[in-house]
Amino acid sequence: MADYEALDFLEQRVSSLEALVFGQSEKDADYPKIIDSLLEVQAKINTSLAGKKKAAQLYEKLPDLKKYLDHRYTDEMMLSDDAREETILSESEFLEKQAALYQKLSEKQQHVNSEHVQAVPKYTENLQTLSQVQIDQQDALATMSEETRRLLNAYNNIVSLLSKQFILWDEHVTQLELQAQKK
Repeated sequence: MADYEALDFLEQRVSSLEALVFGQSEKDADYPKIIDSLLEVQAKINTSLAGKKKAAQLYEKLPDLKKYLDHRYTDEMMLSDDAREETILSESEFLEKQAALYQKLSEKQQHVNSEHVQAVPKYTENLQTLSQVQIDQQDALATMSEETRRLLNAYNNIVSLLSKQFILWDEHVTQLELQAQKK
């Protein structure tokens, strides 16, 4: 059973590599050309390295170089198991919070993937139109409010002037009545 799983895993790896190399092109048509090209490149590399011992040694040490440049290797060298354990334990509260947030996100994933949320791009144009209508209405309301304020000021001025005029007329009528009583 494990052999089949390993074989399936290798098959998937080969398929993904082929997808990277060939992309959308026809694999069977391009496969011989690519193999020939790779063999030609390999031959040129071997020819260029022939007689150059230091370059050949460097080429042989590339796997070691990759290993040394890997951050996991430096972590293993720098931190003991106890230090790594202490680092993880010191961040345990943060990790627990992140796990809780991830759990909440996972629970709400169905809402994010709902058809209502997926349909939002369809309604973007309508939303922009409605937003523009609202902006226009707000501008009209501001203009109407200013006009109303101006009319109220004019009304208040007219009422104030009429009140002063009535007061003057009342004083004038009162003086005329007093003069009529004296006579």
